[in-house]
Amino acid sequence: MTPSTSRLLATAAATVGLCALVLSSIAAIPSASAASLDEGQWWRAAMGVDELHRSGTGKGITVAVIDGPIDSSVPELRGKVVSSTTECVARDGSVHDSDKGSTDSSHATSMAALIAGSGRGTAPGGRGIAGIAPDARIRHYAIMFESSYRPGKSGCGLEYEDVDVGGKATARALQQAVKDGAKVISMSVSVDFDEALIPALLDAYRAGAIVVASTNNEKRQVFWPGLGNGVVTVTHVDAKGNLDTSAVRKSSEVDFAAPGSKVTTGLWTPGGWRSDIIMDGSSQATAITAGGLAAMWSAHPTATGNQVLQAAKDSIGMREKDGKYLTWFRRIGTNLPKATGKTESYGFGIFDPADAVKLDVSSLPDVNPMVDTEGDGDPTAEQIATATGKAVTESASPAPSTSGSSVDASPNPAGEAADDTDEAGGSESSLLPWLAVGAVVVLALVAGLFFLRRRHGVTRPQRPHHTSEPTTAADHSAVTTKEASHGHAP
Repeated sequence: MTPSTSRLLATAAATVGLCALVLSSIAAIPSASAASLDEGQWWRAAMGVDELHRSGTGKGITVAVIDGPIDSSVPELRGKVVSSTTECVARDGSVHDSDKGSTDSSHATSMAALIAGSGRGTAPGGRGIAGIAPDARIRHYAIMFESSYRPGKSGCGLEYEDVDVGGKATARALQQAVKDGAKVISMSVSVDFDEALIPALLDAYRAGAIVVASTNNEKRQVFWPGLGNGVVTVTHVDAKGNLDTSAVRKSSEVDFAAPGSKVTTGLWTPGGWRSDIIMDGSSQATAITAGGLAAMWSAHPTATGNQVLQAAKDSIGMREKDGKYLTWFRRIGTNLPKATGKTESYGFGIFDPADAVKLDVSSLPDVNPMVDTEGDGDPTAEQIATATGKAVTESASPAPSTSGSSVDASPNPAGEAADDTDEAGGSESSLLPWLAVGAVVVLALVAGLFFLRRRHGVTRPQRPHHTSEPTTAADHSAVTTKEASHGHAP
């Protein structure tokens, strides 16, 4: 399908509102308490956030949050949000208030807190959500508000409130974020396709920014902006590393998995802001990934965004078991290989910034590994190369430093039940992804047949089935660069 055809089809695609994302999470809220706050921050120990912070905390990095309205006055975000803007208009024609305390500001406030939250909040003891990049600066852009015309729906009208143009609003927010100096752009939203998204993404890539987007929980599909070529698209897993029941399955659009199940997420209630609510979703995983990339980048300020992504791809979480490599939150073992291909549902694997930050990031290829150079993605690889003035494929790639690239440690408190069946109960999600290594993989790599994502430039009601390629691993398997070099199984 050509980009022009896909754009035509996209005009008929339904916009997926932010409100639907939030309400689907709220439906399963358990009783909240101090214990809930700690239980919902399991991902910090699982990902080694304290260890990550010994290298980088996001200092000097601006993260743009493109979402619904925000409440920058909550304890977690005081002094963290340097600006908040919107172009969306209300029913009376006035511009919406982008920074306010209301139910529709729960989502953006929570995402910003997961990125840069101070850890202070409204839970017992004055505790709250602690972000993965606590020293990052947040710039916020609101592109979705509760609609007075469509109850239960959200959107953005740029001229008239009842004409939702969420895709165009997202494009404008992207361009403004680039002008404002954002180095990482986090979008836990799904919107309709708009032609303006293409030049907006090109502006971001030209500026060297990293763009991160979520998958969709309700439809279990990938929509815009996650369909944009070069965008880091994120799905979500639970504390055992299993895909959440609402996670996308078998999509080559996914780049990374990250914690998103039973994560502490704030909520505006009639009684005010609550810091201790537990929710599920790819939104949380996206914010954690964006913040983790910001923390990594702050540790390597001379590196490019592309090099930061190369490090994240090369150093996904992994542990050796029974002669195979199992995707995990950290790299557990010695002489672990790097991943160069994708699983069917986890992308390259589970994002592991605490180990990726230990690589010699500035020596890695200055090439965005998320760009599809073979498909009909929007923007095209050629457009990206022209905009950035950089190659979109690796010719001679230096090997990453192995210093600190693996960890000899016991499994963290997230749990060891790698083979347990997740709540979905299906055979597909019953096992964590195995990382395949062998002669076939090596031969394929020698032939230069690298697996890359296929972008189709369209918000689709259905995604195409995953196709098997020589370097595309079977269900839950990824491609690695060498034959087994085994460490000790935990």
